[in-house]
Amino acid sequence: MITKKKIFKLWIPLAVMWIVMALESPMITSIISRLPDAINQLAAFGFSFALALLVEGPVIQMLSAGTAVTSSKASYQKILSIQRFIAIVTMSIHIILSITPVFSFFALNIMKLPPELLTPAHRTFVVLIPWAPTIGYRRLWQGVMIKHGRSKYVPIVMYIRIGLAAIILSLGLAYKPFEGALLGGITLSLGVISGMISAYIFAKPCIDALPDTTVNDINKNQMIAFYVPLAITSIITLGVRPLLNIGIVRGTFPVDSLALWPIVLAYIFLYTSICQSLQEIIIAEYSKENLKVIKSFVNTVALVMMSFYIVIYLVRPLWRIWFVNISNTPKETLKYLPISLALFIIMPIVSANISWFRAILVAERKTTSLTYGVFVNVGTLLSIIYFVPVFVEIPGVYLASIAYILSYTFESLFLFYRSRKLKIGIVTS
Repeated sequence: MITKKKIFKLWIPLAVMWIVMALESPMITSIISRLPDAINQLAAFGFSFALALLVEGPVIQMLSAGTAVTSSKASYQKILSIQRFIAIVTMSIHIILSITPVFSFFALNIMKLPPELLTPAHRTFVVLIPWAPTIGYRRLWQGVMIKHGRSKYVPIVMYIRIGLAAIILSLGLAYKPFEGALLGGITLSLGVISGMISAYIFAKPCIDALPDTTVNDINKNQMIAFYVPLAITSIITLGVRPLLNIGIVRGTFPVDSLALWPIVLAYIFLYTSICQSLQEIIIAEYSKENLKVIKSFVNTVALVMMSFYIVIYLVRPLWRIWFVNISNTPKETLKYLPISLALFIIMPIVSANISWFRAILVAERKTTSLTYGVFVNVGTLLSIIYFVPVFVEIPGVYLASIAYILSYTFESLFLFYRSRKLKIGIVTS
């Protein structure tokens, strides 16, 4: 039976990977906030980034897939062929959306983007064209590394990416060749390209060493049936961010809220990313014998992260160091921070529970249940962003925060119910 010490040793490289990845967005927004026209540029970057994440949706679960089903050369080739297909589709969608009339119609008429943000948002979205396919390949190859005992190399990929981002942002701040939102887009694109290349280099020894056959191999139709619900889950989950932008615009003070929202979300992601990093370890080590130990470890991580969050929130000078000194949050938006942050206090617990239930459902190949959970998530979110502004005037960033935390809370409760019904992953003692 596995021990907590072994889980920690396996998990810590993944936690570092997610932390480094979580630091990228605050790095970018902190530089944008130090460049001219900060509020509009932050808002435009946040909009374009959210839209790029929506396009990225089908590839995001390649990390879990690479961890779960790459036990042989044949299974690897099957999931790789799915990734190739998805890469072509996502890049094609991104290119079509980047056509100026298409982007303008979508942004202004559907997403209700304030007109003054259209040009910087479009430029940023265009340079993000490599985003989805490169992330898909990188995550697949990182999953292969996790599956085959090379997880210590996983964070190195992110060190390379974050190091390149630091260089680009430093040059952008020093010489100001681009407006802030465009600089952020260029940084992201070059970063994910470097991540894809380095991930392949580190994964290649694992790929070359894969056995020719395995008794647990699955055919291509089974692989598609396994991955499609995961892809749908991610599409819907990442679609939440553009939907939240619609909610923000429906609230009061929309431009200020659009500018503050990516900064708040980047800060929250620092905590949730630690909990999300548990998912692949749970998949890799999941068994009936290990269930209680793994669940205890997940609970410990969740409680530690929530404790950190509460301490930093209560000691105002600490979070002011992050938001004022590091992120350089526009002064006009600081007044919305205390309530926005308070709404997210339970988010580490919620995120850890979702990672636990998603992981066991993937490990048991019950991925359809994940899609049902995400429908609960998005249904909750849509209800809040539509109905709340009808009855009460509320700043857009508060509306987005309420919708975000409640949507994930209800998804967590649904996955608990679903897992109990399927009689998997429930620890009773």
